Amino acid sequence: MFHLRHLICVAGHEYEISHQTDAGQLEFEWVKRYGPTIRIFSCFHEEVLMIADPMGLQHIFQSQNYPKTRDIRLIAERVFGKGLLWATGEAHQRHRKALNPAFSTQNLKKFVPLFQETTLQLVKKWNARLEGNAAVVLNMAQWMPKITLDVIGRSAFDFNFGLLDGTADYNELYRTMRDILDSKSSSTLTLLYDAIRRRIPERFAFRMYTTKEDRRLSAFLSAAQRAARNILLRKQEAEMPNANSDDDKDILSVLIRATKHDDHRKKLHEDEIISHMATIILAGNETTSSTMSWMLYELSKHADSQTRVYKEITILRAQTGCHVSLTSAQYDSMPYFNAVIKETLRLHPILPILVREANEHDTIPLSILVKSKTGSLLPDVPIRKGQRILLHLGAYNRLTQVWGDDADSWNPVRFIDEKKEVVVGMYENLYLCSFHSTFQYSKRQIRVMELQVMLFELIESFEFSLPTEVLDIQRIPSILMVPMIRGKPELGVQLPLQVKQRTQ
Repeated sequence: MFHLRHLICVAGHEYEISHQTDAGQLEFEWVKRYGPTIRIFSCFHEEVLMIADPMGLQHIFQSQNYPKTRDIRLIAERVFGKGLLWATGEAHQRHRKALNPAFSTQNLKKFVPLFQETTLQLVKKWNARLEGNAAVVLNMAQWMPKITLDVIGRSAFDFNFGLLDGTADYNELYRTMRDILDSKSSSTLTLLYDAIRRRIPERFAFRMYTTKEDRRLSAFLSAAQRAARNILLRKQEAEMPNANSDDDKDILSVLIRATKHDDHRKKLHEDEIISHMATIILAGNETTSSTMSWMLYELSKHADSQTRVYKEITILRAQTGCHVSLTSAQYDSMPYFNAVIKETLRLHPILPILVREANEHDTIPLSILVKSKTGSLLPDVPIRKGQRILLHLGAYNRLTQVWGDDADSWNPVRFIDEKKEVVVGMYENLYLCSFHSTFQYSKRQIRVMELQVMLFELIESFEFSLPTEVLDIQRIPSILMVPMIRGKPELGVQLPLQVKQRTQ
């Protein structure tokens, strides 16, 4: 008789990875036991390379020979449409050229006041909640997406989604976004079905039976496209009197101008603008909100770190004055404050695994030797054309060879005292997995600017601590890595913290 255990056996290590209770824990153990370059098996005994080696990751990131896999592109199309995360090759270059003007250093600095204004709106909202209460317990996983979506709307589209002020007309969009993240691990049959779909011609891939996950992703895309078309129409009508003006540098204005470009290498079509907007709404929003939630959680667990961050804030405030808006340079001037952001990004990468595929035979160089079947140590590994590769950034972020013996522990000071020999990412040896990380501007990212503003305003105004009720928070592998309370999956994405006003 064919039992479930036989299906699990056919699904291979992919089943184990997708069904672990804490994201990355299994792979972290594998890396400690076998090293950062490991051969694993996926569905139907497909051989896959899992790599967390610094030099190997650097080689893949810098090469044009490792595009997204076809199934990842199909999922990206399902979620975002044919935008930047879907595109490859020349199409990807065209999308980037069209977007580059919006991500110039000078333009991005203009976003800081918008970040500050929206964060202060959240501070005001929480202060109202705290009236008459010494402290309240708030779900960071619910509040942070609201502020980041409002920030994205204002900075990217010159549009207010109204989630913080309660005037939102986009509750369906918000609900479908949360529904995506509340999704649980794929069943064994779904994993096998996805593996079959990966092997058939692309034009038939989504004409087959659609899974619950497919329908959930499609619901978000439909809601995002409706919202995007409405915002686009309003923007086009508002810009009609100044159709030739380059004054507006929000991302949507730049995209609209790209539809009128004479150079086909920079020209975009309206459907592509809609796809870009859907990408920004989900990828640009959820990565920042999740990181901020995890950061406040770590500061709640480590009161000494929170006190040190607050001390740097008070020192800077003494220099600038209480009601003066800070500049990007002033946020950058606080070493421990910024080290906390980097340590959060290291310990809690929101997208810990990227999937790539070799489009030709290659040899990947390694900084940490790997043991062969015969026991010899190899300085590189061969890759065959078509082989899938799991780039495990979460495991790389915990390599003792890169981060020291305390790589599994919270220690922001490592980013002040230590320098890494191998640089893999664009931000202090970290690869920021988000829409924003596609654009490097003076070695900074818009995501980091937003985190700086939010961290400053929230820690200046409030003290955060763990709730008196002991809760075990686990990291669930969903589309992104999300927090949930262990044993209470019916509550959905949860990260409750106790919040109280600071005494001046």
